[in-house]
Amino acid sequence: MIGAILTTAVFAFLCSMLATIGNFAIARDFPDFELDPDADFLLDAELGMRFMQYRLTTNLFYHQSLVLWGLTAILLACKLLSSS
Repeated sequence: MIGAILTTAVFAFLCSMLATIGNFAIARDFPDFELDPDADFLLDAELGMRFMQYRLTTNLFYHQSLVLWGLTAILLACKLLSSS
């Protein structure tokens, strides 16, 4: 049980770290970029696609870390309740 808790905690930490790095990369590469729904997307398609890929990847790691942190909390609660 301890191994499962530590494994999920390590993976949750790694996903959180990758989401943070992704946010830093978005802030560095696209400091003033806003995706305007009224603007013509094809005028700057390469920049828009790269921004969407960065944002999608960052959101994926963010949501994955939320799930893994929740699973870690559940496993830790089960371990604490079963040892009493």
